[in-house]
Amino acid sequence: MKPIDFKSPTRLLLAFLFQHKRNLVYLVILWLGAAGLAAAQPLVMAPIVQVALGQTEAVSGATEQPVSISNLDLNNVDQLVSGILGLEGLRPWDVVLILSGLFLALVVFATLLETIAFYFLTRTRVSVLRNLQEYVFKHLLSLSLDFFNQQRTGSLVSRLEQDATASVNSLMGILKSATIAPVMALIYGIMLVRTNLQLMLLVSLIGGAQWFSARLLRNQIRKYVTAEFDLIASVHGYLTEIFQNIRVVKSFVAERFENIRLSRKFSGMIPVHVRRAVSKHGQEPLVAIINAVGNVSILLLSARELLDGNLTVVGFFLFLYVGRAMIQPISQMAQIYADYQEMSAAAERVYGILQVRPTIVDGGLQLNNFTRTIQFKDVSFSYGGEPVLSHINIEIGRGQTIALVGPSGAGKSTFTDLLLRFYDPSEGSITIDGHDLRNLQIANYRSLFGVVAQENLLFNETIASNISYGREGISREQMATAAEAANAAEFIEALPNSYETLVGDRGIRLSGGQRQRIAIARAIVHRPEILILDEATSSLDTESERLVQAAIDRVVQGRTSVVIAHRLSTVLHADRIIVLENGHVLDNGQHNELYARCALYRRLCDLQFKMDEEPLVRLPG
Repeated sequence: MKPIDFKSPTRLLLAFLFQHKRNLVYLVILWLGAAGLAAAQPLVMAPIVQVALGQTEAVSGATEQPVSISNLDLNNVDQLVSGILGLEGLRPWDVVLILSGLFLALVVFATLLETIAFYFLTRTRVSVLRNLQEYVFKHLLSLSLDFFNQQRTGSLVSRLEQDATASVNSLMGILKSATIAPVMALIYGIMLVRTNLQLMLLVSLIGGAQWFSARLLRNQIRKYVTAEFDLIASVHGYLTEIFQNIRVVKSFVAERFENIRLSRKFSGMIPVHVRRAVSKHGQEPLVAIINAVGNVSILLLSARELLDGNLTVVGFFLFLYVGRAMIQPISQMAQIYADYQEMSAAAERVYGILQVRPTIVDGGLQLNNFTRTIQFKDVSFSYGGEPVLSHINIEIGRGQTIALVGPSGAGKSTFTDLLLRFYDPSEGSITIDGHDLRNLQIANYRSLFGVVAQENLLFNETIASNISYGREGISREQMATAAEAANAAEFIEALPNSYETLVGDRGIRLSGGQRQRIAIARAIVHRPEILILDEATSSLDTESERLVQAAIDRVVQGRTSVVIAHRLSTVLHADRIIVLENGHVLDNGQHNELYARCALYRRLCDLQFKMDEEPLVRLPG
């Protein structure tokens, strides 16, 4: 679906609904047909009243004035039915059998239409929901990284699933009520008006009272539904966080602690759920009382009109039925208000996401390769008002390996985030081959990179799917070549299902070193021109570190590489080492010269990059 400038949550839903106009036409036709058949059911039974009144010889259709559509009312509908069906002169039992069969046929056909309508309703509802969720998901993926830094994963999932589903379900319920209820009210209303205006006014008064009772609580419904969805999103966020960190929970024996936390959250949800339910269904006792008063009033007024000769016996019984039946569609139309409030509350949460715009705006220039240099020109960056990098001037030549070192919080990861254009500089500019990154197509530019992070989470797919992730047309040979370069081929081929082995949620079925080597294979399988290695060997045991470091040494050959260094072996042979402190470039150069002149670099080497038990030695030359 093409992007649309939605003006309101309701228009958002209608835009997706109207994509299925053919199904909507089918639904309206089917619903109207079923409503017409349902409305006709009590009317076709009218002649049976004459039979019940003792006309045992035959049913007569004689009247002083012929009955037609123009003068039809509840007093003479039995005569019209008798004339249409040719019941005059038939034995009463035959009349009963014919009318019973006709009534049954009407019920069967109405049920058939309702069943077919349910199929189209379900198909339309599922399609609308799928299209809406796909659209919102696509929009979420287009948003910048800073948006996700401020959101809980479970909350986003809740909006995409819970809120979208609730809004679409409410919309389809409103659509059905808004189609059927007015038609039923119109059919019955015409018959009532023609029969007795006073009785019709009474029914209208009852319907108006129900309408008022529905509107009385509409604002509370919307408020409480919004509060309920907020709490549900909060719980979803909490549960997602717990399951993602289940190892931490178990390591700290925190099961009881988390059970208590969840119990408190659920306890907080109880009053919100109760208030929402009471606000939504609080009108039901009032409606029940209004209906009871209405039914008694209809009975009393109908009886008086019968005794005064303004209603026939047939008209009396039909008015009791039709008058009460008309209250139901009026109630349904009143209920649309409550359903609309629930729909709006859910749709507003989805709509709110679609109002968020990416802070990183796509440029129009395509860059298909990297030939010369990447330059940071007086780059500063602040996040949330806090300065992270300040006046960075760095040039990275093609084919160079650049290492970033510095204490935690120095700005190393932010440097690579800016290079990947997850954020834009607050000041200054970053260029590649003379082109400002802000002028480039983001997807095209990022395809130049391969990234290996400190903690590489894999998807719960096969090893092959993880290596080829996001890249179309990757052959098994290319995967094998990348795995070989990443020192991963040996352990992959030793697995029972080789490249078709499922790695589990976040790659939990593999060791840390195995996950890291698959991540390296994933980063290089498309032969990127620039590699970013973000502390790729940290948190690994000695043997895993050796294998991963060997893979890194192999894959950086001939590629432009930016390495956030955690181990000494990563930076010893870098073309240039950049020392960062508090967001500033403190110094840069090669290992020997930095060790000789930069106190911070020397301290980091002595503290963090020890070689066995000996002091750090200088490299020859």
